Amino acid sequence: MAEEPQNDSDDLLWPSRQGRLSSVDNRRIADNLSILLVVYGAEGTEWSISPAWRRFVRRESPRCGWFHKHEYVEILYVIEGSFTQILLGERIKFSRGEFVITDQNCEHADYIEAEDAAVLFLQIRSDYMEELLRSYDGTDEMRQFLFHALRRQKREQSFLELKQTGKTEGLNFDIERILEVLVSENLEKEPGYDKIEQGLMIRILQHLCRDYTLQLHSDSREGREKVFLYELEYFIRTNAASVTVADLEEKFHYHRNYYSLILKKYRGKPFRQYVIEIRMKYARQMLEQTALSVKQIAHQVGYENVSHFYHLFEEYYGKTPKEIRETKK
Repeated sequence: MAEEPQNDSDDLLWPSRQGRLSSVDNRRIADNLSILLVVYGAEGTEWSISPAWRRFVRRESPRCGWFHKHEYVEILYVIEGSFTQILLGERIKFSRGEFVITDQNCEHADYIEAEDAAVLFLQIRSDYMEELLRSYDGTDEMRQFLFHALRRQKREQSFLELKQTGKTEGLNFDIERILEVLVSENLEKEPGYDKIEQGLMIRILQHLCRDYTLQLHSDSREGREKVFLYELEYFIRTNAASVTVADLEEKFHYHRNYYSLILKKYRGKPFRQYVIEIRMKYARQMLEQTALSVKQIAHQVGYENVSHFYHLFEEYYGKTPKEIRETKK
C-alpha cells in the first residue's frame, strides 16, 4: 500500500503509541517489518492502521492511486472482499484469502473500487526478508522466487500471486490466526516482539510454500521463462509417476523439445533426467518415512519393472534401496 496522503477535510490523523504524529510515507520503513491494515468502505471511507499512525479518510471511488515502487518487499493479504492493483500494466483483482508479493522494482498502483474490503500489507526490508528465507529450510518455488526477486530487482519487474490449493482450503483459518498475532505484536511492540515476529514470519512462509499455488508474473524474457519453469516443475512433481512429454504438450501446447531446453537451461538436465531425479527423491523419502516395500515404492514412483527401478536408484544414490533404509534405522 503506498497511496499518497490526501488533505481531505475529514482526514483524521491520530498519535501513535509513542505519542508522535507521523507523516504518511509508506515507501520507506525504519523497522525490519511494518504492518498496514486498511479497511475500505463501499461508500468511500478508508480506515488505516499502522504502528505509527491511525487515519480515517473519505474519498470518491472508484479511484486509482499513485503509481509507485517500494524500498521494501510487500506482502499483501486480502482479508475480506476483493482488492485490485494495477501491476505490469494490467488491472488485476485479488480475492479473499489471496496473497500478492511485490518486489522492490515492480511499479504498481492501488485501484480502489466502490465495495467493502479489508487488506493487510506487510512491509519487509529486503535484507530482513533474506534473513528470514535463510531461516526457512525450503527449496521450493517460493524461496527461489524471493531470492530471485531480491537479487534481480534492478533488472526486471515481477510479482508473485498465491492462491490456496483446493485440498488445503480449510487451512485459511490457520494462517489468518498467525497474521492476527503478527499484527498485534507489530502494533503493541512489547518486549521481545521482534523475536516473536521473526518466528511468525517464518511460519507464514512455510504455510505459503506448502499450502498455496504460485504464479509468477514478470516483464522480462527470463522472467517469463521462469514463470513457465515454475509451472512446468509444479506439473511434473504433482504427476511424477506418470508424466510424459505428450502430457506436457497437451497441458502447455509447446513443441516437445522446448521442455528439455528450459529444464536444461535452468536446472542443468533434460526432461527425462529431471523426471528420474524427482522420482528417486520421492522414492528415498518413502524408504525413510514409510514401511512400504521396495516393490510398492517402485510402483508408486512410476516403475513397474522393479529391477529397472533398483538400477536407477543405485545409479543415482550410489546405494541400494535396502542400504538407504537400513542407514535410516
